Amino acid sequence: MVNNFYPSKSFIQDITNDFNAVITFTADHEFTPGELVSFRVEKPFGMHEINKIQTKVISITDDTITTHLDTTTWTPFTLANLNTAGTSPPCCVPSASSFIPFEEVSRVTLIDTFDNKPNSIFN
Repeated sequence: MVNNFYPSKSFIQDITNDFNAVITFTADHEFTPGELVSFRVEKPFGMHEINKIQTKVISITDDTITTHLDTTTWTPFTLANLNTAGTSPPCCVPSASSFIPFEEVSRVTLIDTFDNKPNSIFN
């Protein structure tokens, strides 16, 4: 099935324990500065404190986002348990609408989606 939502989820490679946490993805991502994102990180991966937290993206590179999250006191993130039965790989998902910066016409990246799922109107 084709992903009809933009941006799509991105799988997490690493999360720093820092004042402005940097999330590194396994591949290039589609998130933009100013966008609101949320995380799905189960306990076996550490940093379970980030699970379902919403935050704003403050800057990006091809495969990272920097956030407003202070993770300095949180459990360190690890991929050591990636193959644990019953767990899903940690990921970052679009969380809510936000403005696309530096556009001539003000618009949003998506319209209030959270854990969005395709439905028949997009097929």
